[in-house]
Amino acid sequence: MVKMEMVDRYIYAVTQKLRQDQREDIAKELRSLIEDMLEERVGSRDISDKDVEEVLLELGTPRKLA
Repeated sequence: MVKMEMVDRYIYAVTQKLRQDQREDIAKELRSLIEDMLEERVGSRDISDKDVEEVLLELGTPRKLA
């Protein structure tokens, strides 16, 4: 699924900028945040790649977020 691959890559890029001992917790929190943002954005319709892209752009670059 392309949508989840985009999210996985984004989370990986963010967590690589963090200390090793922070990565797992931050990855879980970030995934939950992204899922919440997507759910709020799309409601009951199917999530599109464009929805995922917009949410990730809203969060900013991985470097900035880290």
